[in-house]
Amino acid sequence: MARIAPGNTPKFGYFVLIILASLFLYLDIQYKTFTSTKNFFNAGLIATNLVIKNIVFTPISNLYKLTNNKLALINSNELLVNELELSKSENFLILNKDKLFNDNSELYAFINDIPNDYPYEIATISSFDTNLYKCCDNHRLHLFNNSSPFKKGGTVINSTGIIGQISDSNNKVSEVILISDINHSIPIKSNTFFCNANGSGKPQVLECKYDPSLWKESFEIGRIFYSSGLGGIFPEGIMVGSIISIENAADGDILLNIESIANPLTQKNVIVLYPNDIK
Repeated sequence: MARIAPGNTPKFGYFVLIILASLFLYLDIQYKTFTSTKNFFNAGLIATNLVIKNIVFTPISNLYKLTNNKLALINSNELLVNELELSKSENFLILNKDKLFNDNSELYAFINDIPNDYPYEIATISSFDTNLYKCCDNHRLHLFNNSSPFKKGGTVINSTGIIGQISDSNNKVSEVILISDINHSIPIKSNTFFCNANGSGKPQVLECKYDPSLWKESFEIGRIFYSSGLGGIFPEGIMVGSIISIENAADGDILLNIESIANPLTQKNVIVLYPNDIK
């Protein structure tokens, strides 16, 4: 079979390309032939860079700055909250010093009347926004922590009864949600009647609803309720309050309005009690 000798086509092609490139370069230098074309491509590159910068890099940069600013604001806000809590505590003690008890004798007398030997701690109120307590349905106060934060769920009582329970803690203070707060409920009883009393959002007022078709016994103003101890969160047998009014609810139930016997405004020191030894 005859062999085909390799040709010089590739080398010739390279040579032609070199000649053409040289010619184009000469024409561009001598006569500015491709100036408009180069300007067009340069403009395209500049426009592309601007689009990429504005659509991609600038938003990413702004998002990064925004994230850093948000973190800085969060940190600053936490510092301001802590400073505000300390300021509130000072104002609270100054404004209420005349009506606050100066010793814990009544607290100890009250704790001794509780049947079971539950672990407990003495705590001091650090802040209490009484204006918010009187006007709104968010009823909270704060306690100075002892050597360690109080445990969530601990029952908070003063010398007259239950005022709330520990809802949150940080390194400096612990938050107490009062039993009158609209987001709180406490199991109570009166003789053989049991009910979960919800906070009404009004100072020292709880609400207990029941279906009259299921409970035939009537109630009277002044009837006393005690903590039932159901669920093991609150100790059993502590007086909670008494009925101050009875209403017909819109859904057909009966609504008992119960005034709490414990006033959170009367003492600076309280007891944090742990019925389930949650501490």
